[in-house]
Amino acid sequence: MLANNFLFGGLISGLLASLILVFSFWGMWLLPALGLLLNRVDLVSGTAVVALMGIIGGLVYSLFARERQLKPGMRALTGALLGIVFWAGGVLTLVPIALGFPPSLKSPQDHLTALVVLLAYGISLAFLYQRFAVTRTYRGLRIGVGLIILALVATPVLLRGAASTDPRDLELPAGFKARVIAKGLTYPTSLALDEQGMIYIAESGFSYGPKTTEARILSLDNNGRLKPVASKFEGPIGGLTYKDGCLYVSHRGKITELELDTKKRRDLVADLPSLGDHQNGDLIFGPDGAIYFGQGSATNAGVVGSDNFVYAWADRYPDFHDIPSRDFTLTGENYRSLDLKQTDPMAKQTTGAFAPFGQTREPGEKVKGQVPASAAIHRLDPDDGTLSIFADGLRNPYGLTQDREGNMYASVLGYDDRGVRASTNSPDWIVKLEEGAWYGWPDYAGTTPLTDKKFVSERGINRNPVIKDPPEVAAPLTSLPPHYSPMKIAYAPEGFPKQGLFAAVFGDGQPLTEDLKRQVPSGVISIDPQSGDYKWFIKSKDKARAGRRGDGLKRTIDVEFSQDGRAMYVLDFGVWEFADMAPNAIPKSGVLWEITPEPKG
Repeated sequence: MLANNFLFGGLISGLLASLILVFSFWGMWLLPALGLLLNRVDLVSGTAVVALMGIIGGLVYSLFARERQLKPGMRALTGALLGIVFWAGGVLTLVPIALGFPPSLKSPQDHLTALVVLLAYGISLAFLYQRFAVTRTYRGLRIGVGLIILALVATPVLLRGAASTDPRDLELPAGFKARVIAKGLTYPTSLALDEQGMIYIAESGFSYGPKTTEARILSLDNNGRLKPVASKFEGPIGGLTYKDGCLYVSHRGKITELELDTKKRRDLVADLPSLGDHQNGDLIFGPDGAIYFGQGSATNAGVVGSDNFVYAWADRYPDFHDIPSRDFTLTGENYRSLDLKQTDPMAKQTTGAFAPFGQTREPGEKVKGQVPASAAIHRLDPDDGTLSIFADGLRNPYGLTQDREGNMYASVLGYDDRGVRASTNSPDWIVKLEEGAWYGWPDYAGTTPLTDKKFVSERGINRNPVIKDPPEVAAPLTSLPPHYSPMKIAYAPEGFPKQGLFAAVFGDGQPLTEDLKRQVPSGVISIDPQSGDYKWFIKSKDKARAGRRGDGLKRTIDVEFSQDGRAMYVLDFGVWEFADMAPNAIPKSGVLWEITPEPKG
């Protein structure tokens, strides 16, 4: 009977203390990702996992403490030790393994927030246990309940972030100044300007994972007022452009024309393969008047694996996969990875390239190219609506622009260190687009085969080719360092003092995309379109990028110019961080900056 009292006290104490984990991991946005341990990325499954974790901790503690009357200092110490054990054994080891990643023992510094949370959980549990299983007085409740209340109060802070608005936090070229013209934006991704200088801003409505908001378009008038223009798009909105009184919106799976006067909508393209890791991105009107837009790949490198469950789509769309952009003959390479939709934590499936999860491929098997396709630039004929592939082999062609001669350029995000074909040290690229060119995805990084030893990873299985006798690989204009993540790009008009291409650099997504030694900066780089040489144009002072406390640029995602070239507009997506393996975007932290030349005098 006495032992049962200990177990009951441990169960109740663990369950109550788990509220700290629920509130904190909710704020960090780790809670939905933990739901994958119960086969679903959502808050309910995540809460169930955390509650079970809390109960187990309470039962383990009860077996140690039993009827001992521990002094407050010893209670705090034993509770802290329990938190450290949970952190090392769970956060650093078991959780990554259960999600298909190697243990994070080499980079514990990336998980310090989780350590603080688990320390609070353990200490709270120890004091609650003293009340329920030993003394049965209310004195032991104060610290335990106090820590739970602290976690509850801290949750809104974790769910929100600061907005940097001080130009002194930016490092600008000589002769330029900056000012904020809009702030408080939620997940902004795209800008467009009309002939009168009206600025349109797309709030994406989506950031990786199940954290979604309303996908909508706002206008910014000359008085700095934001006004709603249209809503109810399919997030994420990946691109926005203006022409002849209409906005053209690239949103998940669709290209839509919006008449600004009447608000009438017309879907020009639908059913794009955008249910995976990457969606349809930027769009422009080319020199021939056709609409060109990018479509990203479904997976990291052509094969569906356990990482795509972490990205919250492989369980929801089990038949989805990369669509080939041209006829390919496959090598028959197959990969075995965890099946996270099964209750058995050791369940695995074998999957081949350009196939749904669990479907294998044979050597010499042929797959037929389709339109629309993954990892390609598409061309939409404005006269008859015909859709075709303009260029392909582009893993995630997110940004598009053209120069004054009509040459088109794309920003392309390289491979991540995740999935069954994980690759380290992959560059990102700026590509000068050529019709019919193939740029190497999923077997090449630039013109270098993925089999090159510099891409060796401990996270994947192998990087053997999946395409037999591939097309000739076209070279990019320039290669950028790994995980620069160039997003939208723009070509400077004649009136701007600095000429060439400009790219908004978003920065890395470590530790999920790769376990890097240091943060990648966020800002804007300038690129010479002839040589491909690049350098920083704008970035934060004294740090790679800003976080919750502001102090500079957080995650720049778009760069545009006024038609007369008198102003550059830089759109900052806002705070976007990783809590362990879970992406966490902070609403209302987006900022729009205006960069202008200082008056000469």
